[in-house]
Amino acid sequence: MAMFGSALVFGLTTLFLLAGLTCLVSALLVPADGGAEKRFEKRLEYSIFAVAGLVGFAMLTIFS
Repeated sequence: MAMFGSALVFGLTTLFLLAGLTCLVSALLVPADGGAEKRFEKRLEYSIFAVAGLVGFAMLTIFS
């Protein structure tokens, strides 16, 4: 059972890290085909997801 818990923590940590980094890159590379307001909304959305993913990664790294 301890191995399952360790594997679960590793999987969640990896998932949070990949999600955070992917959203961070997506926020930086928003296409310029939409208007300025649409680009701002996409950047804000991706930035919020990136922060959530990286905070989740940090919390799992610190407390596990």
